Amino acid sequence: MAREYPILKEKYKILECRYRIAQLSLDPELAFEERLRHILAIIPRAFSHPKTLGVHIELDDAVYESGDMRPGGHQLSKTITAGGKRRGRVTVACAGASNKAPPAFLPREKQFLQTVARKLGLIIAAQEARAAEEALKEQIRHADRLATIGQLAAGIAHELNNPLADILGFAQLATNTPDLPEQTYDDLIKIVKSALYAREVIKKILFFSRQPRLKQTTANLNTLVKDWLGFIEPRCAQTGIHLKLALHRALPDICGDPSQLNQVLVNLVINAIHAMPDGGRLTIRTHADSRGVYLTVRDTGTGIAPEIRDKIFLPFFTTKEVDKGTGLGLSVVYGIVKEHGGTISVESQPGRGSNFSIQFPLSDGRRDTPGTSAAACPQTD
Repeated sequence: MAREYPILKEKYKILECRYRIAQLSLDPELAFEERLRHILAIIPRAFSHPKTLGVHIELDDAVYESGDMRPGGHQLSKTITAGGKRRGRVTVACAGASNKAPPAFLPREKQFLQTVARKLGLIIAAQEARAAEEALKEQIRHADRLATIGQLAAGIAHELNNPLADILGFAQLATNTPDLPEQTYDDLIKIVKSALYAREVIKKILFFSRQPRLKQTTANLNTLVKDWLGFIEPRCAQTGIHLKLALHRALPDICGDPSQLNQVLVNLVINAIHAMPDGGRLTIRTHADSRGVYLTVRDTGTGIAPEIRDKIFLPFFTTKEVDKGTGLGLSVVYGIVKEHGGTISVESQPGRGSNFSIQFPLSDGRRDTPGTSAAACPQTD
């Protein structure tokens, strides 16, 4: 019985550690990093020589360590898998005393570490499942918001169209009145300009709410950029912005509606110009590879704060003054890119500028030269 007592004590110690790790994995209040720190502290307690034991957990590109991991120590390592994929390893190392070989790990210790590796895999899988669930819920909430905003916006836009047309028409007629005082004429011109601006806002709202079908045709991003140079260059020159073009020489065509893609380019350029009120550098780049065709618009302006970066594509979200922006430009860009089967991403640092990068699929998934026929582009519903 005396001999069995130490063995029972060791088994109980392992069971206790397993129980504590299991409890940690079920605690909904703990963040992932905090769970790992607690597990790192628990693992050595299950071994015969905890004071000389170091623990090393490698997960994807992250490394977590505790204790002494001196080279040359006796090591035990187990693979961590989650979702059928290898995600890393958990390793314990016993340096041992300097005047004798480090002790070998016992079978029950090896089994315990294997249990820990499995539990870590389950924790990772659960963490990713929760993240995916939250992302899906946010997508659903976002879709609901868009549907509600779209219906509301379309109704408001239609109600405003008629009175706005009257304001614009009568103001333009009034400017033709003979012997009109100069101040009155200037005021009428301001009314016309404001009405035209309001009309453009309504067009954006209607575009956002209708989500029109794409025309069954092809487009070339280089051609679109060159066609709009007459608009872009004067705007840049007025605000002291240096424009740089880096266009791929043999850019492939994409399936797209040129008029909608024009909106993407113009909205991104206008946003970039607004971000550089004191001048700067605007770079428009195109390139292609086997995965698709890319359009990049980079500025050296004010940048986007990290806390609002995830909101910039939401409709009616803007940091501009009331009369400077509607908050629809980037949401329209996002909608058009998605309708074309593309993706858009942004990198930005406050005070150093922003980089918007859009990837479009190739027109038929195979060609890498311009001139793809429109027949290769199916119509998007």
